Amino acid sequence: SDLKNTLLNYESYGHRHSPVYLIFLSLIKNFGLSYDALRFVHLNLSILLIYFFYKCLVLKFNNVEKSLLVILSLSIFLSPTFRSLAIWPSSRLPGLLFFVLSIYEFLKFQKTSLNIHLIRNIFFLIISSYISPNFSLFIIYFFYYYLKKLNFKNIIFILIFCFILALPAFYYLFILD
Repeated sequence: SDLKNTLLNYESYGHRHSPVYLIFLSLIKNFGLSYDALRFVHLNLSILLIYFFYKCLVLKFNNVEKSLLVILSLSIFLSPTFRSLAIWPSSRLPGLLFFVLSIYEFLKFQKTSLNIHLIRNIFFLIISSYISPNFSLFIIYFFYYYLKKLNFKNIIFILIFCFILALPAFYYLFILD
């Protein structure tokens, strides 16, 4: 009900989830969706995660038989952590989904060298970092890769793009304290 108060007093609520994720959950609740409907959304996110993980495997291992890649991607369902995250809303599953989308775009960039995949890679990584901050460390790997492959102009573009997308985080850390 009070966005600024939530951001300013986030640590007093005792949540380990990102405040961005908690605000997202409150928006869903304001639309009148029940917690069971939210669980249903999370269950479907898990299917999307499996699908994009499969797409990443196909890009990375294009000479491996596709049925083997399907079995490998479906083996994620064996994880008890994954199954519980599919039912009980947590920031880890949506964060992981956006992270896998980021990896998918990174692999597409490796194949095509199109800048649209580079932008999507960084964009999805930043979204995943806002939802679950532990994914933010992967920007180091991606930036190192891009530093080796791209020219100076594109590196400056990446830095400006990341800075613009990080403005809400800077505002949260430095202005809202």
